[in-house]
Amino acid sequence: MKDREISRFETSGGDRIYRIPLDIFPGMHGYAHLVITKDLVVLFDVGSGFGDSNAQLEASLEHIRAEFKEKAGWDRITHILISHAHIDHYGGLHYVRERTSAPFGIHELDRRVLTNYEERLEVIEPRFRAFLVESGVSESKAEELVTLYLLHKHLFSSIEVDFSYEAIGMRLNGLEFVHVPGHCSGQIVARVGDILLSADHILEQTSPHMAPESLSLNTGLEHYLASLQKVAPLTKQVRLALGGHEGPIEDPEARIEAIITVHRERLNQILDLLETPATIYEVSQELFPETEAYHKILAVEETAAHFEYLYSRGFVELTNLDDFEAGGDTPRKYIRRHIEESVMPALKGGSG
Repeated sequence: MKDREISRFETSGGDRIYRIPLDIFPGMHGYAHLVITKDLVVLFDVGSGFGDSNAQLEASLEHIRAEFKEKAGWDRITHILISHAHIDHYGGLHYVRERTSAPFGIHELDRRVLTNYEERLEVIEPRFRAFLVESGVSESKAEELVTLYLLHKHLFSSIEVDFSYEAIGMRLNGLEFVHVPGHCSGQIVARVGDILLSADHILEQTSPHMAPESLSLNTGLEHYLASLQKVAPLTKQVRLALGGHEGPIEDPEARIEAIITVHRERLNQILDLLETPATIYEVSQELFPETEAYHKILAVEETAAHFEYLYSRGFVELTNLDDFEAGGDTPRKYIRRHIEESVMPALKGGSG
């Protein structure tokens, strides 16, 4: 398949970007990118380190050397750049670190995930379990989902970070970084001339996954929508965007508007479902009825991120406050408040 082959892109200034397809987890595919400029050879993301991911990365660098005659050996790489602290993008770091002494960086809001990895797992596990129960997931189902959530996360261990993007002024020679929190706390995009490496901030087909900020600071729909607006002017300076998954984006500006429309429609759909009281989990089953395995977790998180946005703006309210007075882990039930305002009045992307 063409989308599983290495692709070569060239900026108007002559910089080359090689798009490296990787099997990240079973049934999940993504991309690392090798950026070659006059002064730099940069590996942008490194894959998950799971299964064949490392071997595919290794073979791809060899292919770029042989087929495209590039100086793409491990000894030639000048920097490793991680777009954000989700394991499908950084999980291969230990493998990479064994093969190159090139410094690697990440945004400072994601640094702790890598340098204090085990600590983060200990902190997030009880928080995630409580979130599921609060969302209306039964205790037995919550335990099942917590186990699934942690399944591949013990494959990684803490690693030191050499620099943060903010410490170097959000630039590395000709590469320009923009902090776009929402999908992840430290999510960045990188502009290489007239091509944007959009990582998981802008994807070609799907709206990037959202989790509520109650689980992790600087994530959630509020931050994500603000970040889309922040990066929108940059899309006028590029002709193409390359995401961390899916295909190239030929019109990034239009894609941003389409993503905003998706979220506006989802918010309104939730309001329609909340004409009668319901939990986050109940609504997630209506929004995403055919999810399996890990996608059940993603469905609850995505729904919760939209609830959080609506709740903070007074579009929904709790209906079972008396249950909280009784103590214990109480699922929260919400109902719509009828307000004659658009849920997203200030954003482009369709009518309110």
